[in-house]
This record gives sequence, structure tokens and C-alpha cells, in this order.
Amino acid sequence: MSSSRNHGGKREGAGRKPVDLDLVMKVGRAFRELQKREIARKWRSSVEEKTSIDEYHRWINQIPVSERKAFLHSSRYLEHSESMDAELEAYGQPVNSDGKPSRLVSAARLYGCNEQIRREVAEAFGISEVQVKNYVQKYRRIFE
Repeated sequence: MSSSRNHGGKREGAGRKPVDLDLVMKVGRAFRELQKREIARKWRSSVEEKTSIDEYHRWINQIPVSERKAFLHSSRYLEHSESMDAELEAYGQPVNSDGKPSRLVSAARLYGCNEQIRREVAEAFGISEVQVKNYVQKYRRIFE
């Protein structure tokens, strides 16, 4: 015959343990920060290798703000704009509503990078990769 206190009900210590929200925030932020850095690195390397858009951007930023309005009405601007359109077309940018290549350049999805980032974060916080994945999901549910 079984005793009433051991019959049925929840076991002692069963179920998921509560997760410290502070740890979830730290892990989530670290993961997102590393992910942003990787996206920026990939975008920069992609644009710098295939085009001279970065040079054009630096050249435009060297023009003093007070002179930019006059620059927009000059022939140098038209020449710059045509060069940018040619570079973007060569880069494979889709055409916008004006019939010119879109100036919004984006990087492709980072295949395989999330696993590497997950490993780095897990090692930094001393937790498993699965825990990092779960904490990042929880972080996204709460903060994004």
C-alpha cells in the first residue's frame, strides 16, 4: 500500500528552473552585438571588394555642410550621381521606381554565423550553446 504523501502530484525539484532575467538580458545583448558586428563586417567587405561606393561616400562627406546645397545643383553632383548609379548597377542592385538602381544596399543573410556567435557567447558566459539559443529566444520575445 502506498502512502498518501508519495502518491501522485509533482515530484520535488521537477520542471524547469527559473532563469535570471539579468542573465537573459546580458546573453541576448552580447549575441545581438556580435551579430551586428558580423553583419557590418560582411557588408563592408562586400561593398568594398565589389564597388567603389565607399570612396564616393567618403568624398561626399568631405564636402562641408554649408557647401552641400550648392553642390547638389552643380555638374559635379550629376557626374557623381551617374557614377554611383553605374557602381550600384554593377553591384546588382534592384531598380527603384525612378528606373535607377536602388541606393539602399543590404547584406545577405549570415549563413553559419549564428552558430559561431552562439559558441562564443556560450564560452564567455560559461553556459551551453542550447542555453544561449533559448536565452536569445527569450530575449527577443521580451525586448524586440
